[in-house]
Amino acid sequence: MKSVIIVAYGKGQRYGADKLSETFLDKKVLRHTVDAFYNLADEIVIVADGKWKEDFPFAKVVEGGETRTQSVRAGLKALSDKCDLVAIHDGARPFIGKGLVARLFEVASSTGSAVPCLPVTDTLFYVGDDGHPVCREDYRTVQTPQVFDRQRICDAYEQAEDDYTDDGTVYYNKWGDLSLVDGQLSNRKITYKGDIPQYRTGVGFDVHPLTSGNGIVLGGCRIDCNLHLVGHSDADVAMHAVMDALLSACGLPDIGHFFPDTDDAYKGADSTELLERVVATISSEGFHAVNVSAVIMAECPRIAPYIDEMKKRISRILDIPCDCVGISATTTEKLGIVGQGKGIAVHANALVVKN
Repeated sequence: MKSVIIVAYGKGQRYGADKLSETFLDKKVLRHTVDAFYNLADEIVIVADGKWKEDFPFAKVVEGGETRTQSVRAGLKALSDKCDLVAIHDGARPFIGKGLVARLFEVASSTGSAVPCLPVTDTLFYVGDDGHPVCREDYRTVQTPQVFDRQRICDAYEQAEDDYTDDGTVYYNKWGDLSLVDGQLSNRKITYKGDIPQYRTGVGFDVHPLTSGNGIVLGGCRIDCNLHLVGHSDADVAMHAVMDALLSACGLPDIGHFFPDTDDAYKGADSTELLERVVATISSEGFHAVNVSAVIMAECPRIAPYIDEMKKRISRILDIPCDCVGISATTTEKLGIVGQGKGIAVHANALVVKN
């Protein structure tokens, strides 16, 4: 029988609030953490304040202690007698992937332990009396869940005399061995404000009429043709839709508010410069773009040859990788003003994250 102990009894002092009750993607952080073990663990024990009992009626909720070591001991005592393998996981690690959990249980079933870890990527210094750099290749950072043979980890905790921040250390001190498994970069722990990403999506739409002329600007690219897009600025309908999508994602007014067509200052304005100003605006609100996508609806001119250049221009301004900008082109099968060649319309979506 596989069990999991989720340690959620900390005070969140470094975070400055009850981080496990914070909402992320419409669910509390602790709910995300618990959900990661559905269908992977037969028993869930949550070491937490009694207030959580109503949230998790399917789990055993037990009170913890003053230290993490005491809380883990409380969780171990609450396990079913049928438990063979137990995963011990931090409640503040809601981004754990089910694939990693399954792999850890598999390794521990044959070795008695499985501890996920990551290589150190930053330069590492020892800061004792004789502070000096150390070889980072010799070190790993440790994550949870850590999975153990139930009896062996219980015996280890029974003999542990100090307080520990890590279960693998307790196990190693008793048994002298430990199985390390490649962890996940995304499996980070929420410790400080800002560790919980705040993603938001936005939608933008714009349409401009077409007349005869000597070229149009679309997605920041000049397209030579016998057409002209009508508008107060350069009528770059693609840039306008992307700008509105970004502003919408941040809960801000649309471009008509920031760049009104009644203001001569924006007559003939370069929309790439306006996009730069929108990026500065959302940045001042604490947001930056993650990715954008846009579909350009036009019967003419032919858009495909310019898509790569549009993506490069937009990615440069948004400071995101080019493959995080998606642009496609389609027709409307002769329907509507677009299908009649009387205009070009663009629908855009944006994903932003709060810094």
